[in-house]
Amino acid sequence: MGPSGSGKTSLLNVISQRTYLSQGSIVEGSVCVNDRELEQGNDFGKIGAFVQQDDVLVQMLSPRELLTFSARMKTNLNEAQIAERVERILTRLGL
Repeated sequence: MGPSGSGKTSLLNVISQRTYLSQGSIVEGSVCVNDRELEQGNDFGKIGAFVQQDDVLVQMLSPRELLTFSARMKTNLNEAQIAERVERILTRLGL
């Protein structure tokens, strides 16, 4: 991915519309994800998310527990829908 300071986090901040995290940043042009231009605001939140490197995930939780927790925080799905989605992700990842 590149050494420290090569711009990985800056790129993710631009794509995810978090440029407010880098004070003094200026973004020009358009940002497209999957051949679709993102609108100003929180358009990225409708199609994706990323966790910043300084966020701490509980190391004692299993992948199932972490995905379930994340789905509860990020979606409006009910428990059955969350369980089904988590199972699909775990299967796809071979976990």
